[in-house]
Amino acid sequence: MATKPTTTRRGAQRAAPLVTKPESATGKGLAVTPKVGGFRRAGYAFPDGETVIPLDDLDDRQYAQLTTEPMLVTYLKDLEASPDTAPAT
Repeated sequence: MATKPTTTRRGAQRAAPLVTKPESATGKGLAVTPKVGGFRRAGYAFPDGETVIPLDDLDDRQYAQLTTEPMLVTYLKDLEASPDTAPAT
């Protein structure tokens, strides 16, 4: 009786998980902290510490590259209103 192989065939690659950018990206940013300073990915260089990139500045491919990269810690963050766009009191 034949059994189903438990390993993938040599040269076969697993499909990357589907990651999509949130639809309502206005006012949101992707906070990125590299595990090693100077790390580069998706056209960005990340120094030590946290870097926040507005989601409007990222396309779907860049968002997927950043959020699936094991050398980066990422999470969504609300962007603070700049003084130019803050409501007058």
